Amino acid sequence: MSPNEIIDRPRYFTDHLQDLRRGLVRSLVVAAIGLCVAFWKSNLLFDFLLMPFKTVLSKFPTIGSQIHTLQTLTPVEAFMINMKLAAIAGILLASPFILRELWSFVSPALKPDEKNAVLMVFCLGLFFFCGGVAFGYFFIVPVSLEFLMRYNLDFNFIPQWTLQGYYAFVVNFLLIFGCVFELPLVLAALVSVGIATPAFLSQKRKHAILGIFVLAALIAPSADPITQTIVAVPLILLYEIGIWLSYLAMRRKNK
Repeated sequence: MSPNEIIDRPRYFTDHLQDLRRGLVRSLVVAAIGLCVAFWKSNLLFDFLLMPFKTVLSKFPTIGSQIHTLQTLTPVEAFMINMKLAAIAGILLASPFILRELWSFVSPALKPDEKNAVLMVFCLGLFFFCGGVAFGYFFIVPVSLEFLMRYNLDFNFIPQWTLQGYYAFVVNFLLIFGCVFELPLVLAALVSVGIATPAFLSQKRKHAILGIFVLAALIAPSADPITQTIVAVPLILLYEIGIWLSYLAMRRKNK
């Protein structure tokens, strides 16, 4: 068989499976290397995880002598949390390589305009998710911890929080706000599939703002109006961005 025949022959399903397998193996190896590097620098991971807790604790000097840090209830608790943090950090470190492997597997099946659309949606989704995580880490988590600390002290309870409970609390909040900040893409997707229209979203703006304030009241760490407004304002801006993206999606759909 000549080289040209080898190049021109059609690719079968098993060929794609082989490409997928090789990509998965390479991605797993790179992710494992990233995990090892992250585990080696575990002190930095713990510093990052505990920074909101230490910041809040510094605001309560009267209990600083009683609460120096978080508690561990089992011999392996700190190690397991360290492994979870290292796994997350390892995947983040390896994500450029993993995404490149995924793109090299998927892109040949896409048309040029589809490639542009996928790249745009992915970049916007990543931007919004990172924005939500940053908002949760630098505002929501510290304010929530401070509120809960004061709540405990108002009842004369001394908070003895565990590392496992604190880790779950922080990670859950970051994931929730990362997903909530995907609202613009959700609205654009609803328009793309014909469930809603940009005019409908604009018409229901008042209802959406009311619903956002209700949601802010549920997820805000405290009941004061200022905190709830700070939580609601980014969501309202995201709704407006979603309307703008929905116009773009409608224009692209009508082409």
